[in-house]
Amino acid sequence: MAKPFRRVQAPIAGAVTLVLSQPGEGVVGEVKLADGRLFSTTGALPVAQAFGIAVHVANEGGMEIVVVDSHNLWKSSWGELTAA
Repeated sequence: MAKPFRRVQAPIAGAVTLVLSQPGEGVVGEVKLADGRLFSTTGALPVAQAFGIAVHVANEGGMEIVVVDSHNLWKSSWGELTAA
């Protein structure tokens, strides 16, 4: 079974953060990486693309994926999302 994803309130240094939002009809994702106080981001992408990038970067860097989902957009088909 896949490791569950952890819900957080804000990006976390040392983790790959997937931020979900719904600016229109579809869900989009933004991947953020934090190194201390500096953040890099992909910008808003289709959720499937953002999810794929997050998984790839996390696997390459041996990092955890955390999720900011303030509007409860997470779908159970993406995996288990646990509380922080």
